[in-house]
Amino acid sequence: MPASAADGGPAPALVNGRIITPGTEHQLGTYGLFPPSAAQRRTVTPGAVPLTARNAEPELLWIGFAELCGGAATRADYRTLVDRHSTWVIDGVPDPEAVSAEEAPAWRRFGDAVEALCEQGRTLFVVSAHAPHWERATVAWQGASIPGAADVPEVMAGIARRLSGLVRVESTSGAVPEGVSGS
Repeated sequence: MPASAADGGPAPALVNGRIITPGTEHQLGTYGLFPPSAAQRRTVTPGAVPLTARNAEPELLWIGFAELCGGAATRADYRTLVDRHSTWVIDGVPDPEAVSAEEAPAWRRFGDAVEALCEQGRTLFVVSAHAPHWERATVAWQGASIPGAADVPEVMAGIARRLSGLVRVESTSGAVPEGVSGS
C-alpha cells in the first residue's frame, strides 16, 4: 500500500482542477470560474502576513501567483488557507522555465502551497499565459547552477508530481486573457 501524507509519506497528486492556458474568460467559464471584479478583492490573513486575494470566500480563494508566492507567506499560512478554502485559483503563474535567482523563493513557496493543497485533497486551477511544464523546468533549473537555488530542481520535480493528475486545458488561439494576470 503506498504511503500517504497522513502517515508521513508524500501527498498524492491533485486530481481535482485544471491547468488552464492562457485563461480566457471562455476557458474559465467552462469550469464555472468567472474573473472576480475589483469589488471582490479581499485581504486574507492566514498568519502574520496579510495577502490580497482577488476573491476569498469559504469555497473559493482566487489569488495571483505574485501575491501568494512573492512575499513572506509560510507553509503554515498555506495550510491555514487550505483549511479555509476548498477550491483555489492561482492565476498569473509565470513560466517555470524562466530561471532566475529572484524567482527561486517564489517557486519554493508555490511548492509549499501545492503540497498543502495535496495534503487536504483540495481543488486547484492553475492559470498561466504560457503552458507551464515543470518537468522541463526541473532540467532548466538543474543546468542553471544558481547560488542559493540548488534545491529548486527538487521543488520543481515535486510540483510536477503533485500537478501530474491535473488535466491541461490549452487554447490554440493565442489570445491573452483580460483581467487574469495576477493580483
